[in-house]
Amino acid sequence: MFKRTMWAFVSVALLFSTVSVADTFKNTKTGDVLHGYLTSKVVSGKTEAVTQEKGIVMINTMKWELTADRKGRNNKVIVIVHEGPMVRQIETDALKNALVESADVGPLFILLELDTPGGRTDFARDIASAIHTIRRRCPVITYVKSEAQGGAISAGVAVALAGEKVFIAKNAVIGGATSYAVTKDGPTEFKKAYGEEIGAKFQSIWRGFLASTAEQGGRPGVLAKAMVDKDIEVIEVEKHGKRHFIEPVNKKPGDKVVHTWSRKGSLLTLTGEEAVACTIADKNADSRQEVLKEMNAENAEIIVSDAIQKAAAELDRVEKRLKKIKTSIDRQNKELELGLPKPKWMKTVRQMRVNVKYMITMARKYPDLGLDVEALRRELNSIEAHYNKAK
Repeated sequence: MFKRTMWAFVSVALLFSTVSVADTFKNTKTGDVLHGYLTSKVVSGKTEAVTQEKGIVMINTMKWELTADRKGRNNKVIVIVHEGPMVRQIETDALKNALVESADVGPLFILLELDTPGGRTDFARDIASAIHTIRRRCPVITYVKSEAQGGAISAGVAVALAGEKVFIAKNAVIGGATSYAVTKDGPTEFKKAYGEEIGAKFQSIWRGFLASTAEQGGRPGVLAKAMVDKDIEVIEVEKHGKRHFIEPVNKKPGDKVVHTWSRKGSLLTLTGEEAVACTIADKNADSRQEVLKEMNAENAEIIVSDAIQKAAAELDRVEKRLKKIKTSIDRQNKELELGLPKPKWMKTVRQMRVNVKYMITMARKYPDLGLDVEALRRELNSIEAHYNKAK
């Protein structure tokens, strides 16, 4: 009844937009100028804009020139902190909702602080996609910290690279982004879990996702690939005074090799300083305050979202409640096996029915519980059949 299944998959839908955030709106027909920010509300093709001049208005963004200049934005920064593995649906949904809600109040930018060993690649993909969507109307900055987890590892790389700007602590690391399937035996390489052919496809999709995410931010996609595939070697060459990151097979006569960033046989993992040196990250910052200073937001109001923490606490409460209910059901089953007078028997079965119905409701609402809904339904059907027969 408490069968737990967890899987990880990746698919690519990388139609990420690079449209700038709108803070100044100029009507292309009338020349009218407004200052403000866009929200997530869209009605009949028009987007809600909160402006200084006219308050809330609905505009067709195709008819306005949009300029990102912070004019009309509120002097606040909303901080979202994700610490720990990315393995819970409820926390993933909470983070995505927090991004939307944060952008809707028009902050200077959203700061997503990360300290994660990674987790499910599908969750990381969803978060990265959500960040790119939000960036169309509000800047999202990522900051890789080094606390309990040490940085942004594995699936966490995708989330870190989705930021408009990427800051990283000098003692943090980023990389080691190979993908795994989470099976009953624990994390397992895709090729071992699904076979050589299917596993190779999964790996190729994840590798492409990371590369595309990096390139959307003007970062070397080949370095992101090397974080996924240990067979990829990356060198930095100088050509006509410009830096290029390539695989050795693509080196041309006259290219001057400056540095070897990744060698075959191991996944690429970079220190904070190395990440900046190779342009995977923009700047080093050893504190939130340093990030704010670099972003010219030292005097902004700082609001720390607790959405993820509340979601985790909610799930913990539900898990404790379910543990008590399971204990109650086990006790009720033992009572029925001992034999009870019919009135007592009927009452006990009714209580069991209520408990199992509650578990089915929770299983649907909280996928993270890992409850087998079909098994619960069968159990409920059995209880009701026995109850109806005894009436």
